[in-house]
Amino acid sequence: MDSLADRIAEAPRSTVDGTWERHLAARHVATALEGYTALGRWGTADGFPVLYLGRPRESVVVEAYRHLVDPVEDPMPASAFVPRVCVSATVAINEVLDLRSAAARVTIDIPMDVLQSSTDDRGAYRRCQEVSAVAHQLGLHGLVAPAATGRGHTLVVFPDKLTVGERLVQVDIENWNQLPADPRSRGRRGNLRVVD
Repeated sequence: MDSLADRIAEAPRSTVDGTWERHLAARHVATALEGYTALGRWGTADGFPVLYLGRPRESVVVEAYRHLVDPVEDPMPASAFVPRVCVSATVAINEVLDLRSAAARVTIDIPMDVLQSSTDDRGAYRRCQEVSAVAHQLGLHGLVAPAATGRGHTLVVFPDKLTVGERLVQVDIENWNQLPADPRSRGRRGNLRVVD
């Protein structure tokens, strides 16, 4: 049977460019595009640095809610998680593992339910971390996949693999004195019915 490394080596690669965004605590804005080593969907606390970017903005906002508001049992108001910023950057990166197609995901056995699992699904996170680690080990510069939010895409950059010609250029910083409205609540109708 082919190893994960063999399957990733055969999977499609892309050049990713355009404008991508990320949210973060305002106190970290100076290092917003450097990446970090920490436990996340595509990274581990003892691994290599990763930088998470997303688009469209709606996906970035939902991701903020998924990590900051949704997991809290006694929900705090969204204002408790500020000040935050949304950093926009232009990107031009080659050798990116492209998981946007169903065929690519089948090739490396990473289904949508793993990519879009809840933030507390350790098994799904482990699978994503394995794929990321092998892609990094093979010298890829990152990966792009459907966003866990179900809206748009996530670009995971491996900053230590970028070449001199590749770039991440910060183009805008938007201060969030409160989290923007949760896009998931638009158009929702209440399910409460009054019964006689």
